[in-house]
Amino acid sequence: MKKVVSFLFLVFCSTMAMANETPYQLITQVGDGLFADIKKVNAGGKATPKEMRGIVKERLMPHIDTRFVSRKLLGKHIKGLKRQEAIEFIGAVTHYLEVTYASALMQYKGQEIVFEKGPVPKDSKYATIKAIIKESAGPDIDLHFKFRKGKDGQWKVYDLVAEGISLLSAKQKEIVSRISQVGLAQVTTELKSKG
Repeated sequence: MKKVVSFLFLVFCSTMAMANETPYQLITQVGDGLFADIKKVNAGGKATPKEMRGIVKERLMPHIDTRFVSRKLLGKHIKGLKRQEAIEFIGAVTHYLEVTYASALMQYKGQEIVFEKGPVPKDSKYATIKAIIKESAGPDIDLHFKFRKGKDGQWKVYDLVAEGISLLSAKQKEIVSRISQVGLAQVTTELKSKG
């Protein structure tokens, strides 16, 4: 389930390219193309990690708010952070997300995904879209995608809540604790070495 949840997070992230459209419109427009790409490279489960990372890098990463996610992951350790440390940490988080999402994409088995259209107040900088993963061999899975509108007017994803658990909050606790134990430089190195 965790890999399917991560995959759906990727799908949603890929839809945030156009600033003037609602999240629902974006997800329906981009989703078809993304699924076609995945089907093309993962026919019969034969895709390589490199191919999946290519899809992630091209289609998804531009629509994930990696700077905001990085700030959240740093938590209390953001105080006193030097510019170069921040740049390196954001790069490490970006790499970590690429590897994680590529792995999740390789696990996609064609489940039906239904996105629910919901209201997004015109002046709001934050919004949530609910998705339902239709599982043929078990209960459906509810997800909530959290995104925010940047100063440039583009929506970018920053979190996924699966079965009531925020993936960003869970990872933040882990990263903050690890930085306290071994330091920021070591955690940055660890994130860069994934995959």
